[in-house]
Amino acid sequence: MKKFIVACAVVLSAGLFASCGDTNYCYEITASATVLGVEISETSYSWCTSNEIKAAEADMKQMLINMGASEDAIKLTSKRTNKSQADCHK
Repeated sequence: MKKFIVACAVVLSAGLFASCGDTNYCYEITASATVLGVEISETSYSWCTSNEIKAAEADMKQMLINMGASEDAIKLTSKRTNKSQADCHK
């Protein structure tokens, strides 16, 4: 019986750790680059999972490339905020 309880605890805790990347949070994404000699910095907020944040960063990078920024000159940072889903896009 003791082994069964320990096995259940291990299975449940493994499920908790596996789902951490599937929880939505508000992320602040900041992209900066120099376009035609002008420093541009853009900050946006995205309600997504930690697994999806790279796609949101790629969208910001593509936007700057479309504006004429060199791919090498683009700097991206993202961090999780404490904003709720309703406040995330403000």
